[in-house]
Formats: sequence, C-alpha cells, structure tokens
Amino acid sequence: RRHDKMRLATVWGSGTAVGKTLVSAGLMRAAAARSLPSLFLKPVQTGVPDSDGAFVARAAGCQHVVGEHAAAAGLSTSGPSPSAASATPPPQRALTLFAWRPAVSPHVAVEREGRGVSDAELRRATVAEIDRFAAALAASPMADGLPDALALVETAGGVASPSPSRSLQCDALPTALPTAKLAEAPRATETPLPALLVGDAALGGISATVCAAELLRSRGHALHEVVLFEPGGGGGLGNAEAIGAALGVRVRSLPAPPPLPEPLDGWWEEVGAHFAELLDGLPRACTPLPAQPRLAAASSSGAG
Repeated sequence: RRHDKMRLATVWGSGTAVGKTLVSAGLMRAAAARSLPSLFLKPVQTGVPDSDGAFVARAAGCQHVVGEHAAAAGLSTSGPSPSAASATPPPQRALTLFAWRPAVSPHVAVEREGRGVSDAELRRATVAEIDRFAAALAASPMADGLPDALALVETAGGVASPSPSRSLQCDALPTALPTAKLAEAPRATETPLPALLVGDAALGGISATVCAAELLRSRGHALHEVVLFEPGGGGGLGNAEAIGAALGVRVRSLPAPPPLPEPLDGWWEEVGAHFAELLDGLPRACTPLPAQPRLAAASSSGAG
C-alpha cells in the first residue's frame, strides 16, 4: 500500500532570488518540529559549491544527499547520518539530483561544462525519487500511525527560466505524479503536484508574479498559494492584495529575512508559525484540487 498522507508541492519563483529556498527550508523546519518524514528535492542546481539542498538541510537539521550527476560537479553528502535503525529513506533528508559548477542558467552551464540532461531524464528522476520516498513510507511499520509526510520539489530560477535542455522549466518539470505510485486510488490516474509560487514584493512585482502564475496555469500546473517576503511583513506597495485579486488564490505575506550575513535564528522563530500553517494547508496526495480560476479582469490601483 502506498502512503496516501503525503503533502506535496513544487516551489516555483516569479524570478531568481525571490526566496524559494527560504520557503522550502521553512516547510522542512515545520515538518522537523513535528518529527514528520519529509523530502526536499532539488532537481537542478548551478553555481556549485553553492547548494540550496545543503542550505535546506542545515536549516532543518537533516542530511543532504547528492546524486551521481551532482557529485560530479563537486557536491558531496553532508549533515547528520541516519542511524542504522532509522527508516529508509531517512525520516528527513534533502536531495540534489543534477548540478553544474558555473553560476549561470542551467542551459548555459551545460554549454560550458557538458553533462547535459534531457527533460525526460529530469522528469523521470524527479518522479522516481518521490515514488521511492512514498514507497518507503508505506513499507514502514509506523506508516499507519503517521499523521503526515512532506515531499517538496524546488525549481531553479523562475517559472520561465530555461532547463538544462533549453526548454522552459514549467514545461520540463512534471505537473502531476502517477497516482498508482502514491496511493490506492483506482478512479484517478494522476495526482497533481500543487504549485507554491514565491512572488515578488518589490515595485514591479505584481506584473512579474501574475505573469508567472498564469504561465504555470497555462502549462497545467495547479496554483495553490503565493508567498511574498515583504520588509516588516507589511504591504506598503499593495502587491499582496493586487496579486490575490488577480489570481483568486491566497497570498501569504511574510516578513523579509535580515540581510546577509546576519544570522537567521531570530527570523526563523518569527516566521515559524506561518510555515506551520503553510504546511497544514498543502494538499495531500490524491486530494482533488479546486478548479483554477481565470485571471480576473478587474483593475487595481498602484504601480505594479
């Protein structure tokens, strides 16, 4: 029997450096606080030795595991090793599949370094890791007692950033998973991978976020919620209200983290309850998702 309590999401960004990895780390920390099995999956990473998977693992206190392709770029497994008595895969881990050294778009990294990856390989590896995680959970003797589990996929760059093959990431990554891989649900053939979009709270961010959301929807991705990081958690530019009105989904405003190199300890405490609520709201596998509303035609005030 496959595990049907797993909460799923793909974390997308309206652009680069809007806070996708902070959202992933916050959700993994929320899962760790409840001792929930959880998987963070980073299919594509550039700019090695920088590693979003390693950052998430440090924030959540779990192990970062790298695939063979990522290891060839210089990444290595790090963090606490699971005990011999722990479940397989470990109750919580971060995993990076494919990686390159140049700190550029994936398609340019492939041009410079080689080791290309097709869209089919990317999708197949992503689905296989989630399937492996779900199968291990279902096989665990503790499976029936688990209230929840979490599987996250984090993209690289923005919604329309190129994949290693040059296609758009919104076309390269899966919109759904085969239901048979997740739970006993004979009437359904696929389970949607809900899209959690990290938007832009800056001036101009309304347009960027709405366009990213509509592109996701046009490619078959089910938009679940939008997250914005705003200075002080406020809405001085009105981005959250305008984005929510246009897209018809919840927009969650969180206080922006302190600038680097300031530590994040205090900030994590400040936003912990927000991420716990965000985790609770993620759909479980095989849960029907609401119909996606069409873009609202209403106008809004302010510059976007």
